[in-house]
Amino acid sequence: MKKILITCLTAIISLFAFPQPVKQQKEDSGRVKVLQEVVVTGQYKPQSVKNSVYQVKIISKERIQQQAATKLQDVLNSELNIRFGQDLATGGSNISMLGLSGQNVKILLDGVPMVGRQGTSNEININQIDVNSIERIEIIEGPLSVVYGADALAGVINIITKKPTSQKLSVTARLHEESIGKEYGFDQGIHNQYTAISWNYKNWQIGGGIGRNLFNGWQGDTTGRELIWHKKDQIVANALLGYRTSRWSVYYRLDGLDEIITNPANISGTQPATDQDYITDRLMQQLQGNYTFNGKLSANAVASYTHFTRQVYSTLYYPNGDVRVSTAPGAHSLNTFDGTTVRATVVYKPSSIISFQPGVDVNSEYGEGERVKDGEQRITDYAFFITSEITPLKWMNLRPGFRFIKNSVYEAPPVVPSINTKFILAKNLDLRLAYARGFRAPSIRELYFDFRDASHDILGNDQLKAETSNSYTGSLAWKAYQRDALTINTTITGFYNDVENMITYAQSPNDPRVTTYTNIDQYKTRGTTLSGTLTYKSFNASVGVSYIAYYNQVVETDKSLPEYTNSTEVNSILTYSFKKAGLDLNLFYKFTGKRPYYLLNSLNGQTEVIQSETEGYNWMDITVNKKLFRFFVLNAGIRNLMNITTVNNSAITGGAHVSAGAMPIGYGRSFFAGLVFNWEK
Repeated sequence: MKKILITCLTAIISLFAFPQPVKQQKEDSGRVKVLQEVVVTGQYKPQSVKNSVYQVKIISKERIQQQAATKLQDVLNSELNIRFGQDLATGGSNISMLGLSGQNVKILLDGVPMVGRQGTSNEININQIDVNSIERIEIIEGPLSVVYGADALAGVINIITKKPTSQKLSVTARLHEESIGKEYGFDQGIHNQYTAISWNYKNWQIGGGIGRNLFNGWQGDTTGRELIWHKKDQIVANALLGYRTSRWSVYYRLDGLDEIITNPANISGTQPATDQDYITDRLMQQLQGNYTFNGKLSANAVASYTHFTRQVYSTLYYPNGDVRVSTAPGAHSLNTFDGTTVRATVVYKPSSIISFQPGVDVNSEYGEGERVKDGEQRITDYAFFITSEITPLKWMNLRPGFRFIKNSVYEAPPVVPSINTKFILAKNLDLRLAYARGFRAPSIRELYFDFRDASHDILGNDQLKAETSNSYTGSLAWKAYQRDALTINTTITGFYNDVENMITYAQSPNDPRVTTYTNIDQYKTRGTTLSGTLTYKSFNASVGVSYIAYYNQVVETDKSLPEYTNSTEVNSILTYSFKKAGLDLNLFYKFTGKRPYYLLNSLNGQTEVIQSETEGYNWMDITVNKKLFRFFVLNAGIRNLMNITTVNNSAITGGAHVSAGAMPIGYGRSFFAGLVFNWEK
């Protein structure tokens, strides 16, 4: 079997081969030892990326520091197969991965699912996550429905937070100043501050941090009080307490967010302007523990509770400067969502050939408020899953898995299966193939939540069906060359997703001015990615290109149309370090290609097909990092060098926003400078 796989793939590999052949990779005394990156997402125990049965992408804390990121979107913006959209009215940022929307992207914090979907996109706003507390980010593309359950059809983004290290005491602090386009001043631009401390004493770990992120909004070419990008004021905080021995460890972590988004309006004549504040509070608590019984048996348990509130507060601003509370119907709302997760797994390894991981996973979400149907709703998902890692041969790794689900609202499939495989075709050539069945019950927001404000009118639909999917992924990873100071790696990946009863937006049949949720019988995406990395002494480069094809729904009405519409992405990350000078130069680039699509337009009782497209664009950031003295790092740079603000969107219909013209992307070319302090004992 091994010989057959190698023969079939030789032609493909040769198309992407680098000049130096693999056979020149010999051990010698001059060769640089490369440290393996360790991953934990979906693993039985922490292990290297190369040994993982999943194809994992890692974004390190060094990379995050090089980008001088102020929010998580800055970090993920240059990643292939990940796209963002902006909701300027609510200040939210939504994400898509592998052509699937953010409802199908599982966002984890230290392996625990986040709670608090909001806005029109019904997604976790990743820019509410404290970027300064991130140790690294692990991304697995493709469904992990067996291990992580619902919302993992497109993949998982696991945000690993910083923990106290071997240093007894460490203190960090950061100041960041950035313009918003051309706008900068005391009440303009971005002003961020953050500080953290951690301490190790014998077996104890203690740490915590607090920061403020102030985005003063962007006015652009508007006049008066109105802002194109609204003001956002965030307070973020975290705390950790842990205890560990050689056999067991336990830690408690607390993450808090207080965010106010201000949406001012212009005064019209003598009439007051209606201003709105969107106030978000999230308090996430988690308790995790591990215990190793012996070399064959270990256990892990997680308990998490999140309290999330979203409030809309409206005031009237009069021409004479008076401010009064609005008494209009629907001017105020307060909605609360509580999420509870209890998860426990055991890893049993009876022999060197086979391991088992059974586990239980319970996720419950409770919502209440005046915008929730009947005032309150709850959805609970109970699951038992079991996976096994089988290595019958040194070059073969098989991981089958099954998840048994009981949902309090929907009749789930009796079993959700998956199979992940890894084949070592040669010393530096690995093939991974996977299949997974997915299941996602509609969220409380999709079923029971009515979202109404000046810009949106979106009603929940309690008649929705659950989504199911069949997904196939594959990757071929090749370490093409490693000798002395030069290392070259290349990876080609492919995916295919077939989703039944995909939940999306549609116009209400009772009122075309109202948007609701509906099921699409079938939705598919497919694509491929080719990426490569090169490291030579102090120079690092990664370059990639991806192709995503989106299923064309209109083909079911007009068979003459193409079944898929295609879009391309290209990215490049280049870094060079002048080690003696303590200076780093970094470039982050991504091209997001145009995305064509088809629409059905009904006019005067007749239906016609309209071909539309969202324009492509280029995004580039340039950063410089300079070490100062012993404890300081100065960073500066240019964000959005291409000065992108909007791209042309020929039409958006059947969704939350019915318009044509410009789609917001950024707020123009911005300049930043920051200072980071690190002290360790």
